[in-house]
Amino acid sequence: MRYYLTVSGSIIPGLEKYIVRKNETEDVFLISFDDKDMDDVVNVSDDLIFIDENKKYYRIEDKKVVPTDDKFKWSPKTWYKVFCRIYKKLHKEEGKVQNRLSHYNKTAVIRQGIDLGVYKSCSFVDKENRITYSFRFKRCRGNEKQPLVIFFCGAGSVGLDNFKPFFESIPMLGKLNKHNCNILIPQPLTSINYNKSYEDFNSKFDSYIASVNRLVSMLIDKENIDTNRIYAFGTSLGGCCTWRLVYNYPELCACAVPVVGRFDLKIENSPYTDFERIARLPMWVAHSSDDKMVGVEFDDFAVKKLKALGADVKYTRWDKYGHGMAGRFYHKEDWCRWMFSQSKK
Repeated sequence: MRYYLTVSGSIIPGLEKYIVRKNETEDVFLISFDDKDMDDVVNVSDDLIFIDENKKYYRIEDKKVVPTDDKFKWSPKTWYKVFCRIYKKLHKEEGKVQNRLSHYNKTAVIRQGIDLGVYKSCSFVDKENRITYSFRFKRCRGNEKQPLVIFFCGAGSVGLDNFKPFFESIPMLGKLNKHNCNILIPQPLTSINYNKSYEDFNSKFDSYIASVNRLVSMLIDKENIDTNRIYAFGTSLGGCCTWRLVYNYPELCACAVPVVGRFDLKIENSPYTDFERIARLPMWVAHSSDDKMVGVEFDDFAVKKLKALGADVKYTRWDKYGHGMAGRFYHKEDWCRWMFSQSKK
């Protein structure tokens, strides 16, 4: 059987001899190999997904090839062409993002009194969780300990550019700027949001959340952070991150605001439904019944369970605006004042 793998950015060492095609900028490669070459491929990475001539998926897990039940949409040749187009578009978008940085410097950022320079661009290399990602951090003013606010961006802002999550947060930063606080804006990797199985998604998702928790611990050691007033909020994928952070680390935050998110990819048989873990945590959940991207049933289920446990949970549940209700929620509701009123004390 012949197999095909698409690699972007730079070729994985050990796979050079299997290259059958490159794009014009030589940063997207089509790899082709057969059964006799499988050992070479398996030994270079635990994070490869490839397809065979019949458009069937395979992935590598613990140095073993694990076939999946899914059928791929395109043939290997078509997939490579589509991937090249997507990759080229991403490069263009990255250039636009950098151009927009100048625009935001002169307009929206300054108009809302936001100093881009204080949101330091950083990268966190987490060897323990085997992940590296970008984040922005703004220190509080003065030498006294102040709250830490963690903002998780939506799926449209994933990547490594460290710009898109900041742009997404601008409407909320106008309100956050009225408070003297530390602000952390981590950027999820693209691979965290797009996976081929439920187990694969949760494994990478939990590793990312564990890494954010580890980053927060390191910031607590270095910065003036009031550990009784750590807050988390986020939109869409960021709402999912907010749910998972407080679920996996229920003692970390003083409150949480997950907006149009969900606690897991499924409700039945989900391992993340022990809501007693977070019953003591004040939460403000927001969702719309006509959300076609992230179903409201997840938040309905979670809020019902939390209320049955006597939890302090507010639920803003609208019937309009769909997935876009998040922007209106942040603009209309008094979530920021409520958030800063919370403390573990």
